[in-house]
Amino acid sequence: MEMQTIKELSTGRTQDTDIRGTQITGSYGTEPAIWLAKIMDAAKQRFFFLNFCYITELQKGQKEIVIPMRKMYLGGVASGVSYTTSTPADGTAVTATVLDNLEGVTISPAMQASRITISNYAIQVNAVDLIRAAQEELIYSIGDKVDIYVAVTIGNALGSSSTVAAASSLYGGSATSDATLAAGDVMTTDLVADGRKALMSRYKEYRAANTGAAGGATGAVTGTVLGNPWISSPDGPFVLFVGPAQELAFLKDSQFVNAAEYGSNKVIMNGEIGEYIGIKIISTNNVEQIASGFEGPDAATANVNVNMTRCIMMKAQKAAAFCWGRQPSLKFWDNVPQVSQDVVMESAYAASVVFADAICFIDVADA
Repeated sequence: MEMQTIKELSTGRTQDTDIRGTQITGSYGTEPAIWLAKIMDAAKQRFFFLNFCYITELQKGQKEIVIPMRKMYLGGVASGVSYTTSTPADGTAVTATVLDNLEGVTISPAMQASRITISNYAIQVNAVDLIRAAQEELIYSIGDKVDIYVAVTIGNALGSSSTVAAASSLYGGSATSDATLAAGDVMTTDLVADGRKALMSRYKEYRAANTGAAGGATGAVTGTVLGNPWISSPDGPFVLFVGPAQELAFLKDSQFVNAAEYGSNKVIMNGEIGEYIGIKIISTNNVEQIASGFEGPDAATANVNVNMTRCIMMKAQKAAAFCWGRQPSLKFWDNVPQVSQDVVMESAYAASVVFADAICFIDVADA
């Protein structure tokens, strides 16, 4: 066995080429900054929901983060900020407003790790660059995994009840739950307008089954509850996420097609197919899509009778937050005892709903 020698200090200063490690598919094992940039650039192409979340990152030594929030903005509440309309009597102070609307949302990132191992012999006899293929597979996987996780997190927001303003629920056609969706209860431009109204209204509708359960309420609309009135803005636009079936319906609707023509140089987000009444429309496979015969995403436990999609309209930057505990990183390991090469992806993250009343579910049949 050939003996390895240690460089003497007298040979000169240690250079980058001395410490960067063994070359693997065009990069080096100890240059994490390069790999991180490549990973995130590729993964971002798979992000749809994440692009519209408030995003933060833990610093070294931190385990979780608390995002401060207002339960409700006092300025929009009848019993909110108090005002005195005349000069107070001598010794009397202006009425004080109790600041009791602040709380925090705690996000605790959890580790996510994956590994692909390839035998040395398979690498030797295969014309395909298996290490690069493994790298790409893990990169695409983390992009989809993160975005689908965010979609489900938002889709599991609590529904509005008679006492708490939370997510609103709309259904295609005359349906009042996922189980009552029928063929033809598809996405329409009217539902987009209804969702916009739900976000903008101070009074959030709640439904008969208004237990505040995850996934939204079901049944007939039976009343309203006071919530936050949201406004679409450049730094926090309204955005509607739809699936391929809803994209097709929009592209066949002249009303949508005519309104969705930009005629400007505005930034277009991943999957954006147009803008309608000021709402960005994003088409993505990462929305929740349910096949007939399986349980729908609403709070009811009944199975659906048609293929359906949970479309989500929300106020960007306010509805949900995402925290990286550790951004995705790739590591390569020469697994000598198992005569193989291992490619490991490691990350840590978590997401949370922040303002549930900045979310509107639109559940529709696919056809």
